[in-house]
Amino acid sequence: MKPDLVAKGAGRYVAGEVERFDQRNNAFFRAVWDPSLVELGKRFYGVFYPRDKPGHRLEDLAFTQAGWYVEQALAMGNLGGKRGLYSWESPKIWYSDWRPPTDVKLTVDDPSRMTRVIKKVAKAYGASLVGVCELDQRWLYSHRLNVLEKKEETEEIPEEYRYAISLAFEMDYELIRLSPSHTGDAGPSIAYGKMALTTGSLAQFIRYLGYKAIPMGNDTALSIPIAIDAGLGELSRIGVLITKEYGPRVRLSKVFTDLPLVPDPPVEFGVWDFCMKCQKCARFCPGRAIMYGEPTDQPINISNRGGLLRWPIDAEKCFGWFVQNEGACSNCIRVCPFNKLPGVLHDWVRWGVKNARWLDSLFVKVDDLLGYGQRGEVKQFWSSY
Repeated sequence: MKPDLVAKGAGRYVAGEVERFDQRNNAFFRAVWDPSLVELGKRFYGVFYPRDKPGHRLEDLAFTQAGWYVEQALAMGNLGGKRGLYSWESPKIWYSDWRPPTDVKLTVDDPSRMTRVIKKVAKAYGASLVGVCELDQRWLYSHRLNVLEKKEETEEIPEEYRYAISLAFEMDYELIRLSPSHTGDAGPSIAYGKMALTTGSLAQFIRYLGYKAIPMGNDTALSIPIAIDAGLGELSRIGVLITKEYGPRVRLSKVFTDLPLVPDPPVEFGVWDFCMKCQKCARFCPGRAIMYGEPTDQPINISNRGGLLRWPIDAEKCFGWFVQNEGACSNCIRVCPFNKLPGVLHDWVRWGVKNARWLDSLFVKVDDLLGYGQRGEVKQFWSSY
């Protein structure tokens, strides 16, 4: 893409009028209220029992569900947020008599240094990648669905929250290779637990400095455009963020704050053009939810919104496959050519994607030839130490 487009961050994909997205229309939430998805929702949010099949036995099911423990017990960002580790205010800590004074505020004379401090702290708490941007109100949800209380709430963030801190969390490469299975689904579930602990702790650090902070997981705002604005990566045919370091193998959270910071520049390293030619994720999507061909600004259903030039995901088909496979699938991430561990050859290919666009089709053919993206063996995972 041209530099002037890249500089717009997620705005580079805007092709028309963009209205804020209603979280109620997320397919996983539609399964609660939309008659066309409610029956699937009952199955998805019901009880999965172990089966005598690799990746679906009791230890596999327990592995992924225990990975959700922190998110479900202490954060609930997937159910509406604003509580626990994602609380918008400092919680009362009953077992501690010490805490920083509430009437002292750090003077920030050097926002650049403060940005480095925030990134240092975020990574110490567990983030894999950290970026900063000015908050674009277009990426806020118009409404937030509070699943626990079964009500929809208007989402408004005061203008004083000028900055967004975007956090990315690497998912384990070997676990993602086991998709689709409960074993492989532990990759995302473990990442969600790390998200809650890290994001909540970072927000509390900012509050202890005397500033305001709103931590969140999937609630409140769209994570992907904020991460693009913060320079963590680019949009892909899969519909998720592609990072330089981990490809699509990340989960995202964010913190809104009034702490003075310096935004990071958006990045471009060839993802858009590569996705134009690759289409490997579409070939290997078992639910046929990923589109082939050119991007479009037309939505497929209400789980997409218009005005954005991208490859919209058919969330209804994706959700249907999740239900059919008992809630576990990361195939698109598994087969993506950007999903590679660091190495000389892989680093060279990444350079080629950025600087030698004419090699993209060859890279895809070699990726297939060498068997990258093939599913791993669950039995081998459990037998290795």
